[in-house]
Amino acid sequence: MSARGILWASSALVLLTCVALVLVIVSTKVTRTLRDRRTHALVAPHRPALLAVASGEDDDGSARDALIAVDGPARDALDDVVVELLEKVRGAPAEELAAVLLAHGAVDRAPHDLVHRSTIRRARAAHVLGLCRVGAALPLVVEALKDPAPEVRVAATRALGRLGQPSAAPPLLAAVGADRVVPAGPAADALEGMGVGIADALRDGLLAVSPTTRTVAAYLSGEGSFTRSIDVLRLSLATDEDTTVRAAAAVALGRMGRPADVAVLLQGTDPDEPSSLRRACAEALADLGDPGAVEGLQGLLADPDPRLAEIAATSLLRLGPVGRAALDQAPANASTETARALARLQGHPA
Repeated sequence: MSARGILWASSALVLLTCVALVLVIVSTKVTRTLRDRRTHALVAPHRPALLAVASGEDDDGSARDALIAVDGPARDALDDVVVELLEKVRGAPAEELAAVLLAHGAVDRAPHDLVHRSTIRRARAAHVLGLCRVGAALPLVVEALKDPAPEVRVAATRALGRLGQPSAAPPLLAAVGADRVVPAGPAADALEGMGVGIADALRDGLLAVSPTTRTVAAYLSGEGSFTRSIDVLRLSLATDEDTTVRAAAAVALGRMGRPADVAVLLQGTDPDEPSSLRRACAEALADLGDPGAVEGLQGLLADPDPRLAEIAATSLLRLGPVGRAALDQAPANASTETARALARLQGHPA
């Protein structure tokens, strides 16, 4: 085949591929639109009862009973809408909506659907178990953290947060650093929903093999002021091989550390440390709020890293009169003037 023939064949192949993609997109959109319209039509007669239950105005339970009595094709459509509403309501209305799903068998089907070949079914099953607070399903939801599909793992993660059982914290932290990874953001949100009972899991997580797990554990230790982690956070800041973990440990110590941690954080600002860690430690010293950090921060005002110098100046301003006095005594430069200007814009003394 000549060069021109190859070019024409390649162009035709690209064109056909583009047309096929357009057809797939259009087909998917049409299918979704038709499905949504069908759902809307099936649910429409029951919408007043749905609104009564979701708004907490079903005092005698008649609206809930009417929803439970729905059968046929409308039942599946109604269950889909109930699941959507459960994401938005809390308290008694949520319990009533969950009772509808329970009566319709959606909760009973969920454990079986967790191992269904359909990714959508597995994700929805985890979602339903979490929304309905089915505590007995905890082991199954934990196992779903290992699912090959990322959307199922995320659904299981969020379900564990809604279940709120601290016993799920260790496997969830481990899943953050597993081969089939759970995203750190949803995992952190879920762990926060488990309350103070995760303290030991966070402390252990700081010593995990995965740096992602260690970072999440450090972040949450500071976010929730889990003081049981302080000694390991100090160790992490000083010795962890991952800079992100060390920076997260610095932030956590700034939020809940002790006066003795001034020296620990100042060590993190040494010139031979990575710039991201030095900056995190300088800012953490302001969060710690101990005047013992003034001298060390003052020594950073002329640092070759202008951003670090600016953070040090801002930290001194945040430390109150003693910090401002130290800043006044230091030679002015662009970094210190920037820090002062930003403080004035924010309405703080500079």
